Amino acid sequence: MQTVSVVLVVGIVGMATHHFFFKNMRFIQSEVYPNLYLIKYPNKDYSIVERAIQETIREHLKTDHTTGKPLSYTGENAIYFYAYGGMSFGFIGDAGTGYFIDHEEDLGGFVTEELGMYQDYRLAEFYYDPCPNDPTLYCGEINYFKEGEFLKVDSLNNILTKGIDPKSKSVK
Repeated sequence: MQTVSVVLVVGIVGMATHHFFFKNMRFIQSEVYPNLYLIKYPNKDYSIVERAIQETIREHLKTDHTTGKPLSYTGENAIYFYAYGGMSFGFIGDAGTGYFIDHEEDLGGFVTEELGMYQDYRLAEFYYDPCPNDPTLYCGEINYFKEGEFLKVDSLNNILTKGIDPKSKSVK
């Protein structure tokens, strides 16, 4: 009995330590929707989240950024950021945003799973096109959300793309 109590206490202390000290913000790219990122453990300081989203956008646009299968309510030239969460037990309730890491949206049938159901987990949406003054670069607008509510808009301009030499702007 004493051993069980010690194991239980060590387990609780270990979980508490992990919860308070080792949860680093992580971006998880969907395997089904390459333009969808789920953010696990978003930082409480939202300015850090904003900077991390901007850096992820820049890195995403430097890759062969195919959009893959489009989300049901979205346009093609966009990148979406949602908090990882909303899980439930079994088939009771919604599966959560983590469902979309390796599953397509399921718009019909007994259970429906659509990313649009998780508006409270939406953190940012970036809409982009080639810049008008230089089509080898991207320009766009980021809409930030907090707890599903629109927070502010920001823009990113002249984002380098894959294969562009930043000094000469010529294709490598």
